[in-house]
Amino acid sequence: MTTANMFAGSDTTAITLRSIFYYLLQNPKCMQRLMEELQHEEQAGRFSRDDGLLSWNEVRGLPYLGAVIKEALRCHPAAGLTLERVVPPAGISINGHFLPGGTIVGCSPWTVHLDESVFGHRPDQFRPERWLDMPNEKVAEMNNTLFTFGAGSRTCIGKNISLLEMHKLVPTVLRRFEITLANPEEPWKLHNAWFVKQSGLHVLLKTRTGDAS
Repeated sequence: MTTANMFAGSDTTAITLRSIFYYLLQNPKCMQRLMEELQHEEQAGRFSRDDGLLSWNEVRGLPYLGAVIKEALRCHPAAGLTLERVVPPAGISINGHFLPGGTIVGCSPWTVHLDESVFGHRPDQFRPERWLDMPNEKVAEMNNTLFTFGAGSRTCIGKNISLLEMHKLVPTVLRRFEITLANPEEPWKLHNAWFVKQSGLHVLLKTRTGDAS
């Protein structure tokens, strides 16, 4: 089970991490707001280490960090094909349509995540604030519709370890390094081979001096 968890969360986590940093670098205001959140926590004495490393308990409740991660998961879900299921033998009715047993059904997270009626204005844009500004009942609907890891009893087995890694790694990297795009005018390239992998994302890293944040 441990091995399955590690491998199930490897490719998907790497894809999402690339997405997080790419979208932050493409949206400087989002990067600034996230850095301000980390600096506030640092100044309030809520981070126990001064080398940039963070524990799960120190980052799990950071609202803007969580919003950034969810928005990257929404804008660039790792799985690029239909997540198929087979209708049980007795059949099932969905939204007034009866589907006989054995029917293969499914939907793509890339389509689901662009539903404006669920995710609000301009779902094609990276905007972490949508997870913070919406009413609670709307955020609950967005959470229930987020399909990056699948849903129900077949949810990705690596989901929790993947989220843990993202919540720890992103702020740790940002506290230790200043990051800039090596070629800011060149967009990344995408290749869908079940997972939608990115290429052409090259960055420059500069070690932060003084305080880690």
